Amino acid sequence: MAEAQTSLGILWRALPTLWRVAVAGIVAYRAEMVIWILSATLPLVMLALWDAAAAGGPLEGFGQVDFARYFAVTMVVRQLTGAWIIWELNYAVRSGSLSPQLLKPVNPLVYNLFETIAAIPWRLFVLVPVCAGFLAWRPEILFVPQMWRVALFMVSVVLAFAVAWLVQALFGALAFWFEQAMGIYSVHFALWSFFSGYIVPMALLPSWVAALARWLPFYASLGVPVDVLLGRAGPWEVGAQIGWVLLLTFGLQAAWTRGVRRYGAVGA
Repeated sequence: MAEAQTSLGILWRALPTLWRVAVAGIVAYRAEMVIWILSATLPLVMLALWDAAAAGGPLEGFGQVDFARYFAVTMVVRQLTGAWIIWELNYAVRSGSLSPQLLKPVNPLVYNLFETIAAIPWRLFVLVPVCAGFLAWRPEILFVPQMWRVALFMVSVVLAFAVAWLVQALFGALAFWFEQAMGIYSVHFALWSFFSGYIVPMALLPSWVAALARWLPFYASLGVPVDVLLGRAGPWEVGAQIGWVLLLTFGLQAAWTRGVRRYGAVGA
């Protein structure tokens, strides 16, 4: 108990420094960050495809305006929930650079979390001209959602970010045991692209597939806040997000603890 209180005290005192270092890192690599942001604009490509498909009439209730709104919100949510910890953790474990990080008083996972959060304002800043172009093309995508949906959307975005970050951290921890952790994650990413709503709205999937996908972590990490804001999801889906956050937190804690022990045991 005393050890836990000491760790929390160290973390609390380190928060301002962690935030300054994280922001400085994002500013230093701002060009790389812009490229990363623009690479996550696949929803624009998907919008062009689905917009053409809906030119002859609505598809399962989705007309051209509905597709424009859906992929506009998806693009924003994607930028708010994106993470990259799997690449950093995988490299740190395989290269041995994790060793000096483990000697610091703050867990390397915590630093990455701060770094990821610090990048969100920069992502949104770069996204402004993209959204402006979006509105110039389709001004009818503007809409006023109900206030309770806006509030639930904000909660859902935070939970989606947590799910996305925890999933990546968990896959990154696999590097303690597998050399091909990135390959395993690539399979996950392919499934995520389809079942999260990233490339196809959930309403366009077969009913039994959509019913299953709504309770998977893929959808919880992106599609839920999108559908909440657009009136296609509600508190039940947000509840599922909370469940995934708790489950993934326990899973990451167990994987990290055992992985670090194994990492130290082989002399890394």
